[in-house]
Amino acid sequence: MKFKNTILLAGFVILAVAGCGKYAAETEVSTGYMIPLVKKIQPAVVTLVAYDADRNVTNQGSGFFVDKKGHLITNYHVLDGAYAADVKTYDGVKHPIELVVAENKLSDLIKVRVKIPEAAIHWVSVSETEPSIGERVMVVGSPMGLEQTVSEGIVSAVRELPVVGKVFQLSAPISPGSSGSPVVNMSGNVIGVISFQAVKGQNLNFAVSGKGILDLKQNETLKTLSEWTYDINKRTPRLAEELCKKGFNFSIRGEFKDALNYYKEATEKSPDDTLAWYGLGSCYDGLDKPEDAIVAYQQAVRIDPENADAHYNLGRYYRKLGRYEDAIETYHQAIEVDPDHAASYFDLGMLYGKLEEFENGEQSFKQVLRINPDHAPTHHYMGLIYNGMGRYDDAAESCKKALKINPNSAPTLYNLGIAYGGLGKSRQEMEAFKQAIRVDPDFAPAHYNMGIIYLINSDKAAALEEYKILKVLDQNMAEVLFERIY
Repeated sequence: MKFKNTILLAGFVILAVAGCGKYAAETEVSTGYMIPLVKKIQPAVVTLVAYDADRNVTNQGSGFFVDKKGHLITNYHVLDGAYAADVKTYDGVKHPIELVVAENKLSDLIKVRVKIPEAAIHWVSVSETEPSIGERVMVVGSPMGLEQTVSEGIVSAVRELPVVGKVFQLSAPISPGSSGSPVVNMSGNVIGVISFQAVKGQNLNFAVSGKGILDLKQNETLKTLSEWTYDINKRTPRLAEELCKKGFNFSIRGEFKDALNYYKEATEKSPDDTLAWYGLGSCYDGLDKPEDAIVAYQQAVRIDPENADAHYNLGRYYRKLGRYEDAIETYHQAIEVDPDHAASYFDLGMLYGKLEEFENGEQSFKQVLRINPDHAPTHHYMGLIYNGMGRYDDAAESCKKALKINPNSAPTLYNLGIAYGGLGKSRQEMEAFKQAIRVDPDFAPAHYNMGIIYLINSDKAAALEEYKILKVLDQNMAEVLFERIY
């Protein structure tokens, strides 16, 4: 059906940033339900204490286990400068941090391995699903040293920070010591990690997304905490780092002119500090100076050409500016450095889909699934690719795989409906669209296609009801459907 395919191809524009999770249904949860949820999460959360070389306490934060191997996630800044650290588990027992496994200073995340018996480990699942604004969340941590404190709130905003990625602003109360705490949705999955506050008139609390955890790449050489800190201190000028921290505090509030001065000074003091160049690029981005931003990001690549993430971040910015050919070339450079750089393959697939180069998109997404077979957004977009190619059987299969991982994705249910329509399976098509609406009553494309189906079945009254709904949700779709009706 012509109009269905029009909406389908637009999906790469509409859904490009959000992936499968943007339209996730909000869940109304009673206070009583919070009790078993808290009981499930608390045993996985630890209080973390960091020490200097003389075993003096230098920092305190929170963290949480993500598997039975003793891998723990916390904030980079919690362990920055530490020569040793202990975690105190829910049962009050202390265990030492053994090795640094992976880290990303830009997203303020670090994964460590704790020396702890497997039988003593409780862990939580991490999801890359992006929460909806207004979605209810829970935070468990150790603010001000008060262990296993539970706070509740909503997601106030979702922001995209250059290089850092998605950041969630939360209404849940946060205090010093909360850094590294998991942000948990009402399904019991970790969707973010508490990272920082921007205090100016009111407390603004932020968490980096769960996707950042899943994107952490294991270090080639695992080091003890003291070895890791010693190595960093040899190559990282502390003055530049302090300037970057001050710049970041301004940029997170959108005060890019003030932040710019700090990042400029940082690049002058330490011209080989990639963090400083990333911050400078972020400021130019916020000030709508794209050419200056590109120069700054290119400097980060120049300093560290064997860093796939540096190429990837430059590619993301090219994509944002609509410089798709430059973006594609840069993503390929990232893959040349790291043939398993899933994020670059994924973005390539998205770009090829947008450009309707479906075969290239298919190959890119296949590489993501080679690296991570359970990546729901990739299965989702493979469905879009196959629908665009007219391979409806393959599209339906990809959508089903995505739904097996994330059953409450309205966009995926919608794309499954498109596939069924292409196969001439009218009953399954309609049921998929209805299920998408049940998951998210405000998902406009499903209402539009339901209106078309009603028209085909000569049910003009039902089509008009869908038109009335679309008038509130999407005026353009409403007008198109109205023209079809009359």
